[in-house]
Amino acid sequence: MHRLMTRAVGSVLLALAIALASLGLSAVPARAAESKPQVTEAQCYEIVDQDGNVLAKKNATKHMAPASITKIMTAMVALDAGIDMDKKCTITDETYQDGAQLAGYTSSDTPTFRELMMAMLVYSANDAAENIAINVAGSVDKFVELMNKKAKEIGMTNTHFVNPHGLEEDGHYSCAHDLVLMGRYALEHYSFIARAVTTRSTTVTVGGISKTLSSTDDLMGSYAGLCGIKTGAVASGTTFLGSSKRWGVQLFSAVLGCQTHEGRFTDTAALMDWAYDSYLKKIEFSRASRIVRMVTDPTSLWGKRAVSASWDAVGRVYAGRDVTYTTTMQQSGTLLGAGDPFGSSVWKQGSRVVSRDVYTAGSKLVRTSSWDVFALPLFYNTSDLV
Repeated sequence: MHRLMTRAVGSVLLALAIALASLGLSAVPARAAESKPQVTEAQCYEIVDQDGNVLAKKNATKHMAPASITKIMTAMVALDAGIDMDKKCTITDETYQDGAQLAGYTSSDTPTFRELMMAMLVYSANDAAENIAINVAGSVDKFVELMNKKAKEIGMTNTHFVNPHGLEEDGHYSCAHDLVLMGRYALEHYSFIARAVTTRSTTVTVGGISKTLSSTDDLMGSYAGLCGIKTGAVASGTTFLGSSKRWGVQLFSAVLGCQTHEGRFTDTAALMDWAYDSYLKKIEFSRASRIVRMVTDPTSLWGKRAVSASWDAVGRVYAGRDVTYTTTMQQSGTLLGAGDPFGSSVWKQGSRVVSRDVYTAGSKLVRTSSWDVFALPLFYNTSDLV
């Protein structure tokens, strides 16, 4: 049998609060005011965490060209239609502006709906986006109506679409705040999109020939924890809608109006690095070398085994927010052999798991009967910021 203990970390929070106060980190907003992300090109940006808390922003509601970030809305509306992913689609020949990114489809091709979706999300193919719209709604105009309806439903109040691909056109605009909102919504509700935007390349058939299309996302593979989402480029500037996840914290960002191809990626990385460094503090909750209990070995009349954590439990926490923990322990008097489990702990901030640890009996017997096992601390002194 196990005994379950769940409690707020009273002494942990007190020690943590004292340490944070001494460093001037009493609350998250106060910390944010002390520094700004080093963004060099973006005219507009916003970065939020998975709960929608705005961590930094600049001109976040200014109307800007979203470019191919538009295709995330196109993908959501297309998936809402419930079309069979293996359905063969017809292709309508269209004329696009010079330099437009194209997969090269012609009216002789019959790609599957899945191929069109992947060509659009991975390679940012404008011809794929337009033909998705036509196959779903019968016309681009009818599909755009669905896009604007969806935008309104999820709270994009400074957005208006006039095409499904994002090529620059009068009346086609969004803003950093709305695009971040859209990115969070897309990854949370559409698993197909979440997978596609982390795909390095996709293979399609164009003109009867197999063709490999590579991702336009240059951050993929170079930024730890990146989760996509979508690049964009028009004459007025390059864009990037991004997401990353580290230590259980997911960030969403949008940069608009950047001057160069690389600028949208370097600004995104700068925003994310700043957010992780400014809002998350590394805390050590327990150490493997710290003895937390002494237990009796079943093969020895006098021997005790030291119980300690299996590893150093380290986590990243938001300063100024409560940490709670749940611990499962063996009942008092339980006999344990070398390596036998004694219990485990999980630390959380809200629903986010910050750290975990497992406690096991040591390999060596210790002759002792004088230790007050109930006076031994379960956790290491978490007032240390490391």
